[in-house]
Amino acid sequence: MKKRYHSREFAAITALVIVVVQCRGATQAPTVAQGNSDAPHDIVQKRAVIREPRRLALVAFALIPAGTFQMGGSLRPDDPVYDAPLHDVGASKFYIEKYEVSKALWDKITLWGAGQGYADLPNGEARAKNHPVQSVSWYDVVKWCNARSEMEGLTPCYYSDTLLKHIYRTGFIDLDIAMVKWDASGYRLPTEAEWERAARGGLVGKRFPWGDIISHRKANFNNFGREDYQTGTTNYHPKYWDGSHRNTGCKEYTDELYTSPVGSFAANGYGLYDMAGNVCEWCWDWMGNYPSSLQTDPRGPATGSDRAVRGGSFSTCAGACGVADRSSAEPASSGLDCGFRVAHAAIP
Repeated sequence: MKKRYHSREFAAITALVIVVVQCRGATQAPTVAQGNSDAPHDIVQKRAVIREPRRLALVAFALIPAGTFQMGGSLRPDDPVYDAPLHDVGASKFYIEKYEVSKALWDKITLWGAGQGYADLPNGEARAKNHPVQSVSWYDVVKWCNARSEMEGLTPCYYSDTLLKHIYRTGFIDLDIAMVKWDASGYRLPTEAEWERAARGGLVGKRFPWGDIISHRKANFNNFGREDYQTGTTNYHPKYWDGSHRNTGCKEYTDELYTSPVGSFAANGYGLYDMAGNVCEWCWDWMGNYPSSLQTDPRGPATGSDRAVRGGSFSTCAGACGVADRSSAEPASSGLDCGFRVAHAAIP
């Protein structure tokens, strides 16, 4: 039984606050924008003074502590295979971006990369500069991570060979675990385990990053009204839908539905925004069944056909926004509601 991103019951559609805090090595006091700002990129763009390596503190990162947590647990009894079984996972500490990558940041790195060998990074799409970038494939975002790393003088994570000699800059390569410098200083996608640990925000056994009930006060999603763990206004988010399209199910979407500015809703316990709804987020892993035994820093199957996607989006129903819920997509696909955030190793 294979659940895919483009065919699941509540499928995601084919759809920054730029602050300075907690960036490793920062020596200057942070400037923080309010999460509900509609134009954070234009309001706050203060850069910290960075020691080596010279990571540009254009986006806030949160340190996720090491520890063991329970991963998995399906919200939907009709589809229990991929989201379960519950199993213990040991996780090392790491950093993850507090915000989904905005169009403004995507454009900045892509423009630089075009002159540095990153010849096929797409423009991407977005409602506005301070909204998350959309319509980017797994291949696109992995190469973008390398471009951002190189622009900031950091060691890239992704390589086109297992000897880790050739930086992955162009083309469509199905990278495997041996083609990644996991302890490099540069940026990468979080693994599924890292993403779920971060999304849970330190809570145990909860459906969502904040608790067990979801509403439009918490996230930008399709409140279709069929789940017993949703409440409040139904249909699409009233602030990010012009009301011209009749909602007939979780698969419905049109141009009248759209994202919210990054950071528009309250953060979870780790200070992360939009871990539920807005745009689905690419992860590193190939999609596959969970093991039932204890795993430590798992990185997913060795091979596969689809890459994992997490978090739900502005068009998906409540179940898709659960911290344990899993979707997947072919790595070349660029669904209209699919974006990402980056992570990096917690180097001593």
